[in-house]
Amino acid sequence: WYLPYFIPAAYAAMLFALAASVRAWRDPFNPLCLVLAVGFVRFFLPGILLSSGVEPAGEVWRFFHLMKLSDEDWAWGHALSLVGVLGIVLGWLVTQPMPSTRVPLKFQVAGGVRYASCAGMLVGLLALLAFVLMNASVGVIASGDFRETTIQEGTGKYFFLTYLLIAGSVLISSDLLTRGRKWLSLLPVSVATMLYWVLGGRGRAMFSLAVGVLMLWYFTAEKRSWRKLSVRPISILVAPLLAVILVWLSYVGSMYRGGLGSRAFIEGLSLSGLWHYVQGSIFTDLGQLHSLAGAIAIGPGVLNGHTFYGSLSWPLNAFLPIPGRSAGVFIIETLVGFGKGERWGVNASLIGDAYLNFGLTAVALVMLLVGASLKILYVKFRNGSLHIAIYAIALFSALQICFLSVDKWPHALVTLAFTYFLILIGNTLFQEPRVSSSR
Repeated sequence: WYLPYFIPAAYAAMLFALAASVRAWRDPFNPLCLVLAVGFVRFFLPGILLSSGVEPAGEVWRFFHLMKLSDEDWAWGHALSLVGVLGIVLGWLVTQPMPSTRVPLKFQVAGGVRYASCAGMLVGLLALLAFVLMNASVGVIASGDFRETTIQEGTGKYFFLTYLLIAGSVLISSDLLTRGRKWLSLLPVSVATMLYWVLGGRGRAMFSLAVGVLMLWYFTAEKRSWRKLSVRPISILVAPLLAVILVWLSYVGSMYRGGLGSRAFIEGLSLSGLWHYVQGSIFTDLGQLHSLAGAIAIGPGVLNGHTFYGSLSWPLNAFLPIPGRSAGVFIIETLVGFGKGERWGVNASLIGDAYLNFGLTAVALVMLLVGASLKILYVKFRNGSLHIAIYAIALFSALQICFLSVDKWPHALVTLAFTYFLILIGNTLFQEPRVSSSR
């Protein structure tokens, strides 16, 4: 009975937190704003549309019918998403205020880090080529069929080495920014994005580019001395344009890995095709409310923490008998079932992971911890204690874990470890000799 009161109150609280954070930090891309923006696309927009009577058509409707989700499952799934995101908001608000004095952000890297990052990108490229060729052939680059390939045992180490591409490209972009090459700074992260496109994972592919764009924003804001934000005509045009570009990239990526391959970039110019994709993806691709509705239909605490134990214990779970279970795969296995040789899942999100593993109380506590951690990370960055590359990679890794699954923890850990490693190597082995002055 209280859902009709809780849902509007939750949205009002989030809007208030959004406005307060933008006003306080003069930063529309702070972690709280990004969480609320992604949460809107992933959960809130599908929830609002479905509660307003809008029903998906075609294959999307048939898929939801297979999941056997009731109206009550959708309503409580919507409420569960609000509880999770409100937990992040509360964790953000109660943690560490902003510093009283403004200090310069940390962009600069030592000259040796520049060379180490180039070497890292090269090793990452070679690892990517090795991973593709050991599991498929060069033809998958044009066909886009790599996701259909069975990964051979023992090749996973090459996949993890490919994360050097992300670490190296981000550090090179940071170095280019400090040398005043603003738009050129997007080149290395764009190269990493295009190379990762071959593997078919759109989130992983666009990770580097998203980090590069965020660093460019902070570099520009720093140069402008964090002047007060104002709504200008250019802002009104740029914001929707960025949203369209992101949706278009997702659209092209879905066609590329869906069988069209390189032809996807030509087919992606079709406006009718893009609109058709948007109509369906609001519910099942960009939107992921069905994963939380599925979690509600299954019930709380059924996985007994195995999703978290398996992911957070990496890499120890490769040597020790630590149980692990993907919540997204479990949702599909339980509600839909698999055909012979099939195994796939939805993006359960950290909210769904916590609910299926521990219950509703854990959702609030886990997301509260996430919000507090994001605030601490952001404050350290804004007071100059944390390098922009480390901050941006950590932030987007946290967003992936929040809105995809805790299964992404190993990937976040490896990417951050490689970034620190390249900085360490650059400051030691690649350190430029100091020129001593003679009298």
